[in-house]
Amino acid sequence: MIRRKKRDLGGIPTSSMSDVAFLLLIFFLSTTKFDTKKGLGLVLPAMAKNQENVKRAKIKDENLTKITIKEDGSILLKTAGTEEQLAMKEVQAKVKRIITKNPQMVISLKTERRAKYNYMVQVLDRLQAAGASKISLSTN
Repeated sequence: MIRRKKRDLGGIPTSSMSDVAFLLLIFFLSTTKFDTKKGLGLVLPAMAKNQENVKRAKIKDENLTKITIKEDGSILLKTAGTEEQLAMKEVQAKVKRIITKNPQMVISLKTERRAKYNYMVQVLDRLQAAGASKISLSTN
């Protein structure tokens, strides 16, 4: 009996396939630009250690200005006894005048739940540009 020699049928060498895949992965990860999201640049106060003993600050009406952003983007400004409708471009000048008269002024910014987030960010930017440092944020 004569033994036949097994023929190598040939094939694709896969020993370096993982090396090539790894190099491609490194290449694409190092050349891809990842989108970085920027949040709001706010300095928040430190959290109270004991929530039970936290005292709520009472703010006098003459030291409080309320700004409400409606669902349609309209802005309502309430100060002690007055209430007026403002356009977006008027907010900065009006708040700057209010803060100049009373440096202790606290701005309460409320946004209706269905209002666009962009409206709140625009008003907040205008408040910061006007020099408002005491801002309270809330949603309904």
